[in-house]
Amino acid sequence: MLAQSRSARPLATCSSSSRSAEQHVIGGRRVAVPRAAAPLLLPTAAARAGPVQLCRSSAPSGQPAQQQQATLLWYKHDLRLDDHPGWQQAAAAAGPVVPVFCFDPARYAQLVLPPGGAEALVRALTSLDRSLRQRGSALIVRVGPWEQQLPALAAQLGAAAVVAEAEVEADWCAGVAAAAAALPPGVALKPWSAPLLAAVADDFRELKKQRPDMLAPLAAPAELPALPAAAAEATGDGSAGLGLTAAQLRQLAAEAYKDALHPQLLPAAAAKQGLGGWGATGSSGSGSISASFSEEEQGGRLIDTLNVPPGSNGGGSSGAAASASAAASRSWDAELAAEIAAGEGPVLDALTRYFCHLETTAGGSGGSSWEEQAALAEAIAQFDMPATPDGCFPALFGRALALGVVSKRRLFAEAAAVLQQQPEQARPESFNPLVQLGWLLTSGGGAIARQRRQRKAAAAAAAAEAKDFHEQLAAGREGRAAHGATLHHWRWRGLLTDYLAAQGAPAGSTRPAILLCHGFGAFSEHYRGNVAALAAAGYDVYAPTLPGYGRAEKPVLPYGQDLWRDFLADFVLQVVRRPVVVAGNSIGGFISASMAGDYPGLVEGLVLLNSAGKIEAGYRPPAVPPPVSAPPPFVVDAVSRGLFAFLEGDVTNQHDGLFAFLEGDVTNQLRRVYPVRPERADEWLGGEIARAARDPGALGVFRSVFYLPKPRALNWLVATAFGKPTLVLQGVKDPLNNAPVRAEELGRSCPNAEVVKLDAGHCPHDEVPDQFNSQILRFIEQRVLPAMEARQARGGARSGAAAEAAAGAAAAAGKP
Repeated sequence: MLAQSRSARPLATCSSSSRSAEQHVIGGRRVAVPRAAAPLLLPTAAARAGPVQLCRSSAPSGQPAQQQQATLLWYKHDLRLDDHPGWQQAAAAAGPVVPVFCFDPARYAQLVLPPGGAEALVRALTSLDRSLRQRGSALIVRVGPWEQQLPALAAQLGAAAVVAEAEVEADWCAGVAAAAAALPPGVALKPWSAPLLAAVADDFRELKKQRPDMLAPLAAPAELPALPAAAAEATGDGSAGLGLTAAQLRQLAAEAYKDALHPQLLPAAAAKQGLGGWGATGSSGSGSISASFSEEEQGGRLIDTLNVPPGSNGGGSSGAAASASAAASRSWDAELAAEIAAGEGPVLDALTRYFCHLETTAGGSGGSSWEEQAALAEAIAQFDMPATPDGCFPALFGRALALGVVSKRRLFAEAAAVLQQQPEQARPESFNPLVQLGWLLTSGGGAIARQRRQRKAAAAAAAAEAKDFHEQLAAGREGRAAHGATLHHWRWRGLLTDYLAAQGAPAGSTRPAILLCHGFGAFSEHYRGNVAALAAAGYDVYAPTLPGYGRAEKPVLPYGQDLWRDFLADFVLQVVRRPVVVAGNSIGGFISASMAGDYPGLVEGLVLLNSAGKIEAGYRPPAVPPPVSAPPPFVVDAVSRGLFAFLEGDVTNQHDGLFAFLEGDVTNQLRRVYPVRPERADEWLGGEIARAARDPGALGVFRSVFYLPKPRALNWLVATAFGKPTLVLQGVKDPLNNAPVRAEELGRSCPNAEVVKLDAGHCPHDEVPDQFNSQILRFIEQRVLPAMEARQARGGARSGAAAEAAAGAAAAAGKP
């Protein structure tokens, strides 16, 4: 038996197919779980290039294959055979290759707990195992911590090396490092990568000027090296499946996630959409989603669900609990994305349909093909809105990329092939307008159809290129020291971003962590003068970059206060994992107040730094959010391009937009909002903001400003929805508004808020960091910690609806 359980609390075991049941610990109880039959999935599609032969007919130097040392090929989120350099690297060794997937519940929690995540992973693994068996190999699956399972398997098989994809995300880097450190002596961990861009630069615009080569994908191997006898015996013949169902993976991940989370955050985590509860009835993938997946008979049944409209997913929610229609939309989206991620065949087939979704069939209307394309067009239209043109691509294919079912290079190659296609039919010579119109409208030669197809292909190619650019940037920065702290990276819903962190709290400390949220156009390192200093005072401090800003990825998304609020809440739940005091500057202040108001169980104290947001006496949120009113698209595009060109520093191209006439560079403009210490708005800060404006997708982030839903009143969020200790730190020389008056209005309308005026501009945390640091530490020591102690003395923290009701009552009574 290959699998080894956790010493104190075994999670799962995998054995030969002769076993009729597996032992698991679910809900704190050890139970026997029958082996599940393999889902009926489409087999992995053949490589679209010529197959590669990795199988060796004889062992080097006459040594029998079974006596050679094996190489473990460690699958993590690279669940494919196509374009997999790890196979070439592993097969280059002298011995057999053993493919292994280790489900570490703690690390895979954020992939399997969201709706459809566990189903997608099971289907992708089953498809991978089937593809391996077709080529003479098989997948070994283990469950447990990487640092225990991988070394144990390497020792049992006498492995010489472990080959694994290089990571960029902090938690996964730490997990890989722990597994490598625990490997038996002499066993090396050898990383591999599959970059798309042959060269990388800090500035995307400069990189594009160099016209770097795009590396081609590798073909899937036709045959693979045979497994050693011990591994082959453990994998069986495949008829019993992989031994774990989606429900079991979800339960194991939920238990591990719960164990790592501060108890005070458990109710908020259970209520948060996408993270669900801890049992099979939780919201993280039960009910209709599990039922629909269990009925699947083939992989990638995309079209079967396309006629079910996903409903509205517009912004402007009035609280943490999403509406029923929004929840249905997320479930539908998740199911669709999981079906596409079912294997290499389904994802490539879905990609082809995506490119051609608006085309008619060659035979005219009618028929199943035409119906499928019409249904797909309807589904795509749900995502392709004015605020998010081509937003369907990340929604539909993001999960497949996150699991590595398809590589960035394969995706780019498929899209490039479409972009290079010529019309299938020559333009007719006849001058008959009906004949010409027929040629334009039909897929057979249609210029219109080809244009639409190429637009979708261009969106796919751009997404692959942008993802690769940001991953290569992150690989060079992960773990780097910066401003007395450390830069790390984290994926949120597949989107890669960074955060600046420093740990200063002693072991066992009950103090909240400090979370710092930047403003519009800024990034994590805007808190360069705060993170290390606050950590030195005995706190764990985090400053993440919001999606769409700084060096974070900028895919096509409906950017706005709701998305950023959910990002911030998930950062607390998934990275910090303990209550926080959150401080936000400018729009980051409004986002912080939104998170505090909608998820009060996550936040112990709120600090507003020249915060954005309206102040409205007597405000009550509407029962139904009002519709978004935006200018005509051509106005949105013109203004966005102008601001974009200005931030890029390209003020010579005045035709690019309305703001291009502005004189001076970004640094000089920043100094206007640093009136007391303009030297703090230095070239580095201005250069980083301008660099981010040249990132792929940056223009879409600026465009999204015009489609923001009407925000709730800031004072309502602070006083009624949150109700806990709040500090307003206001730079009174802010040139963007009447800062002293705003501070006084906020103080009058929020009884739980204390107002402190600082001699600074719009960004007091960066302009006068010492004053900000001393004020936030005083606030925590004098107001937050005593409030926490008093609440614990009254019987513990409340959260969810009870916390909101208590906060509202306290605010109404004028109590902090």
